[in-house]
Amino acid sequence: MAAQPVTVTARPTDRAARSRWGRLLPLALLAVATINFSLFFPVNRLAAENGVPFFAFVFWYSLGAGLFLLGVAAIRREWPRLGPAYLAGYAVSSVLGFAAPFAILAFVGSKLPSGIAVLLVVLTPVFTYFFSLLARTERLHWMSILGLVLGVAGILFVVVPSGSLPEASMAGWALLALLVPACFAGLNVFTERFHPPETPPVALGAAVLLAGALLLLPFMLGTGQLYVFPGPALDGDLALAAAVVINIVMWPLFYTIIRLTGAFQFSIMNIASVILGFVWGIVFYAESHSAYVWIAMALMLAGVAVVILRPRPIAKR
Repeated sequence: MAAQPVTVTARPTDRAARSRWGRLLPLALLAVATINFSLFFPVNRLAAENGVPFFAFVFWYSLGAGLFLLGVAAIRREWPRLGPAYLAGYAVSSVLGFAAPFAILAFVGSKLPSGIAVLLVVLTPVFTYFFSLLARTERLHWMSILGLVLGVAGILFVVVPSGSLPEASMAGWALLALLVPACFAGLNVFTERFHPPETPPVALGAAVLLAGALLLLPFMLGTGQLYVFPGPALDGDLALAAAVVINIVMWPLFYTIIRLTGAFQFSIMNIASVILGFVWGIVFYAESHSAYVWIAMALMLAGVAVVILRPRPIAKR
């Protein structure tokens, strides 16, 4: 008698374990990305307090992180692709993620209260959700809207009592500054919509960081913000080194998470990073906060939880 083929069927417990891991992996990566990105708040402050010019700071950490990731990609034989479509994608990502928002921040930074910078970060999910609806990568869902409302309400508890505009003439600068979260949101949705699936995250991160450094070079030279190592203060050099490490971790995670969850859920990281930014201010700078800040943290945490726990309104491609 001929031997019958043996069919191996995965046990229900194995499928359940893989399903749980598939749900937990994006959340774990989001948690790592949130902690990593939130460290930019104390690092940026340390760099500014120790005389590192703004454009030089962004240029050097983009170049340093980009070269490191390029080395990793070379070791793994995963070079960034250089076709016309890929180069155009790197250029668009660099403009949206580096050149345009940082140039705007530098231009309006001295014309607006510092509390507005916090508001800019938390508005990124709002723009991301709007752009995702236009791109049809998201659908209207009441939990998404509720999460956004809670997040924005939380940040208003911080900005309105202490950082609202003191002069009516600043309204125009505030409107211009809204282009910053719009750029970051555009990067999120562009990456989800046009992400080349065959390009590894490390190679993509290297290409975009190096393109960003190239775009920022004329800004740095044009504004005279040169910075030569070693700088005038060791703490400034250490802040720059920390920013390089943060970007080495951040960009591969960025492309991996968007591939797994989509642009909108990734953008919720901005709200969570603001919460951790307050925590780092307490830890590193002994800052104290009013009851408004603690209420804001509770509202933002609730908003993050609602968005993360919502059912996915559209299946990932």
